[in-house]
Amino acid sequence: MNLIRSVLPHILIIISGIFIVFLILDSYNPTMEFVSNPISTKLFWAFCILSIINGVLTIVSNRSKWRNKE
Repeated sequence: MNLIRSVLPHILIIISGIFIVFLILDSYNPTMEFVSNPISTKLFWAFCILSIINGVLTIVSNRSKWRNKE
């Protein structure tokens, strides 16, 4: 369980970065149609930003707990 809690934020940050790249690519080349609905674009941005914040906060919390053990 600890392995999942420590690896999950990193995976979440990577997936969020991929979604951000998809959004940027969609804005430069709309014919690829990664995201075609304006509402879904806003939801993707919200998901990406919140996921990165959640991942960073979890990593900081895990590192501070790890440092307090030593």
